[in-house]
Amino acid sequence: MSEGWVAVVSAAAGLVGAALGAIGGYFSGRAQARGTVEGVQLQLSGQQAEALWQAEIDACAQFVDACNRALFKLGQLLGVAGLDHEQEQQLSVYGIGSRDQLLRELRDLQDECTLREVTLLLRMPTTEAESARAVGHALTLAANGLHLWCAARAGQTEDEPDRRRDAHQGIVTYRQVLKQFTITAQQRFAQPHGAAVETRQRSLFRRRA
Repeated sequence: MSEGWVAVVSAAAGLVGAALGAIGGYFSGRAQARGTVEGVQLQLSGQQAEALWQAEIDACAQFVDACNRALFKLGQLLGVAGLDHEQEQQLSVYGIGSRDQLLRELRDLQDECTLREVTLLLRMPTTEAESARAVGHALTLAANGLHLWCAARAGQTEDEPDRRRDAHQGIVTYRQVLKQFTITAQQRFAQPHGAAVETRQRSLFRRRA
């Protein structure tokens, strides 16, 4: 083999080796870049999951707070609605409103609870939403029962004792439904969010690798 041919073959081999090295570097770079992109996407997904989880916790806390204030107002009304005008006036010294005033405040709280419920339902999984709706439904029934009793008392109808008993039972039921919802929510939010835990575990594995 002539020296010229050897030089040509050597040059060709060098070019092939360089090309293979470039191709290998290209695919290696692509794999590394893809891994980096996937890592960033995974991190962003975890951050989004955490943000959504926190938003649900905040919405649930606001809903429970509004519902508890409505429960307190129902209790006030149950006590005041059975008083006559003179007794109401005596209680006003202690900052307790009249029956009509408490009814207006209750309606405002019902509106707030409805708004909080809608906000919460937008963030809750569908499997958990029914329990929130049950709280809102129980509040509506309790408020309606009080309105019916107040109307029966004002009209001095014969069914006034029955209406009072129904109003009391409606409040008791609402309190139980709200209590169960609160306990369930506390247990659920006390557990680490699944997506966030998985993200942290994957990040830890990547660092160790």
